[in-house]
Amino acid sequence: MGGSTMIDIISSFLISGLLLLVALRMDDKSVQNTYDSEANLTVQENLTSLVETLEYDFRKIGYCRNTTLLRDPSYFIQHGDTSSIWFLTDTANVGDVDTVKYWLGSSPIAGCANKNARMLYRQVNSGSPTATNLGITQFHINYFNTFGGGIATPFGAPNQAQVITVTVTVQPIAAYDTAFANNFAIWRQTRLVSRNLKR
Repeated sequence: MGGSTMIDIISSFLISGLLLLVALRMDDKSVQNTYDSEANLTVQENLTSLVETLEYDFRKIGYCRNTTLLRDPSYFIQHGDTSSIWFLTDTANVGDVDTVKYWLGSSPIAGCANKNARMLYRQVNSGSPTATNLGITQFHINYFNTFGGGIATPFGAPNQAQVITVTVTVQPIAAYDTAFANNFAIWRQTRLVSRNLKR
């Protein structure tokens, strides 16, 4: 066997090996793209579901069908912190005052691959809290008075809170190669604490 034949065989092995590596890399990238697309869709769906619930509750802060029960806006928000809020409203629109509480869990979710994800809890009056695992990594609330001045937290009632800004970030609870930050969605809304402040 001549020297040139050996060089040809070695060269063919090298080229075959490189082509195999390229094919494997392309397959890996295709799997990652599929995973990222699914994760992005899930994040958007989770955020939409969460926002619907938050908007439904938060637009009713300070609302009661029986207008004689909730007259003083300084008591609409009973407790305010950067990751929790308790407010008064009439959840069933029957003329009763309810206390609705939202807070973000402080511990990672057991069994969840994304260690930044936290449970978001919702409780009405003294009922059992309901927990939501939607990949929430941020639930942040800022409070402002009538003139736009920030209100230090935590605070209780009575207070000067007239406007709140809610920011929510959602990431996937599982991700390809633990790249959770590649797929995320952020929702931010500024809202009056009650649509009935002028009554």
